[in-house]
Amino acid sequence: MAKTSDIPFGAQFSPNQIDLPALLDIIHQYAGNRDQLTDAILETFFEDHAADDYNRFKLADNVILSMRDYGLLDEQGAQPTVLAGELLHLSHQDESGMYERFAQHILLERKGHIVCETLNIMRQAGEDITLNSLSRRLDDRGLHVPRGTVHISSMRLWLAKAGIFDEKATRPPQIYEVNEERLRAITGIGTEDIDHLVDLSSDQRAFLRALAHIPDPDPLIGSHVAELAHNLYSIQFDFKSLPKKIYDPLEALGYIRQEKTTKGRGAKSFEIFRTARFYEQISEPILDLVIEKTGLVPKTLYEKPFAEIISDLSSDDTYVKGVALELLTIYLSRILDLKFKAWRKRSQETGGAEVDVIVEGSRLIFSRWQIQAKNTKTAVRLEDIAKEVGLALTFLYSNVVFIITTSRFTTDAHRYSDHVMRTSNLNIILFDKSDIRKIAENPLDIVHILNQKAENAMLVKARASYDNTPDDITS
Repeated sequence: MAKTSDIPFGAQFSPNQIDLPALLDIIHQYAGNRDQLTDAILETFFEDHAADDYNRFKLADNVILSMRDYGLLDEQGAQPTVLAGELLHLSHQDESGMYERFAQHILLERKGHIVCETLNIMRQAGEDITLNSLSRRLDDRGLHVPRGTVHISSMRLWLAKAGIFDEKATRPPQIYEVNEERLRAITGIGTEDIDHLVDLSSDQRAFLRALAHIPDPDPLIGSHVAELAHNLYSIQFDFKSLPKKIYDPLEALGYIRQEKTTKGRGAKSFEIFRTARFYEQISEPILDLVIEKTGLVPKTLYEKPFAEIISDLSSDDTYVKGVALELLTIYLSRILDLKFKAWRKRSQETGGAEVDVIVEGSRLIFSRWQIQAKNTKTAVRLEDIAKEVGLALTFLYSNVVFIITTSRFTTDAHRYSDHVMRTSNLNIILFDKSDIRKIAENPLDIVHILNQKAENAMLVKARASYDNTPDDITS
């Protein structure tokens, strides 16, 4: 069954509708028997509800489905999880601690931190925040939440029980104001710290993950940690460049300290010490959240003016240039009302050279766009186009291949693109530095430019006859 929401189902599961300590008692008392569990929830929370018997049963069943989505029940919706047992114990000893632990779980393992960050983005941009506008913004970032559902409201209410939101607030915008101090206290890490981890490359994050799994005391041989990360996560390291590519950036963020010793040679001569900051902030849930965020549209898109994005494409800093390339592709997609779906490559992994994005549209007909942005001084060649066409036809099943370059396209690349469009249903859009200059002056010109390219494509695809006989086959 297709996933309908990227945050937990929340129908009938909020502190306004159920009492969590009582619910935890119930799911442990009737563990393993879903029918008895449903009946007990109905009798405890919905016995006096105005609905008929069938709909009261549905209300109770919704609670079970929600608990399953929130990680309190197993996939069968009958057996309490380890988390549920932990919360049950806390409910008898420290109820406020129970709500904090549940909030920590929601923030780090149920995408609550991303919801809070998106609310902050909207507030800083001066946007009106409603359930619908928040759902749209999450969708823009690649996190789907059905509009008109209670999922976000239920999550906010649980987080409010731990002080992430004001429990006494009753209407926007106050109900959506995030208490950053409480968020940091509960998760051990703030929004800015998460952003630093998101900005790391995959090999740097793998190195941190490996460090978090090593029980041995410091110091550790850096190359041995890299070997473990390679074996665990299939990351390819350049062992000669470990100090520059791995140790230095992580030391700059305060997660490790490195010392060069006389033991061994080359990369093996570095010993690694984990810092207090590492132990406070680096954990499996935090790193899982970071990986989740690297798959979303970065929040920098909403903070940086388009003129700065264009300017940064010429930066000497490969990281700055790479981020600008990401932001350009997503910015243009948003103008065209295309929904972000996935990255194939991100700037962190390519040194700022190229970014691949998949976006989709549903106006009039469904379309899938495969966008590659290349920031190189050399012209884009036929081989570059052919690679994207091959992926479109055999793997991604795209309707449109949209290639953006800060340089130009060779004559052969243009000819090949025309040939593909003439002989297949695929549309290829080539967008070069002259087009970028036009949209730098007026971003809305993107529509005019693409209309012109569509007219050219129609001419390329035009047939002399539309009967059942291909033009190039003679009797």
